[in-house]
Amino acid sequence: MTLSDMNFCPECGGPLMRRAVGTELRNHWYCWRCLRPQYLSPRIIVTAFVASGDRLLWAQRGLEPQRGKWGIPGGFLELGETLAEGAARELYEETGIAVSPDQLKLYMTGSITFINQVYMGFRATVDVDVCAPGVESMDCGFFSRDECPWDEVAYPQVNDSIRQAYDDLDSGSFDVWQAEMTESYYVLRSVSHSEVGPSSR
Repeated sequence: MTLSDMNFCPECGGPLMRRAVGTELRNHWYCWRCLRPQYLSPRIIVTAFVASGDRLLWAQRGLEPQRGKWGIPGGFLELGETLAEGAARELYEETGIAVSPDQLKLYMTGSITFINQVYMGFRATVDVDVCAPGVESMDCGFFSRDECPWDEVAYPQVNDSIRQAYDDLDSGSFDVWQAEMTESYYVLRSVSHSEVGPSSR
């Protein structure tokens, strides 16, 4: 849904009008019956890039959209959660791997404007590659770059970010990355100095 799709207030059913503050039209609507603004803000996606050696953890989606396709474990942040708490919860729900939020390190941030989402990616390493699909997953597993199911990825638009994660595993150094994705361009750039990770040689 976009702001242009909203015609009536979800609180009282009154007609919505574009709100002006001073002389500037703001990017939200206002109900003149119950006097409440109505916002449509981007949703926040939290993900966990979990590595065992040179392999990354993938989950096969058990729910629509893209059921049966593969992706990095993640989902929507829920009310009352910190970003790391949400990523740890999604990781456990989809793969059975329990990682403390304190063990997750900020790794990737990004905005996907055409689907109105902001995503926050974290990274962690585990000593063993034991995992088990949860109720939202059909399967899960650790894959090397060559083993991973590139032809069955749920959201190939973000494959560059995943390839970057494999590059970082190969080099053993980890920047914090920021991505900007619109319908017309995609940019991924480092916003920090490299940190040597535990997989470095």
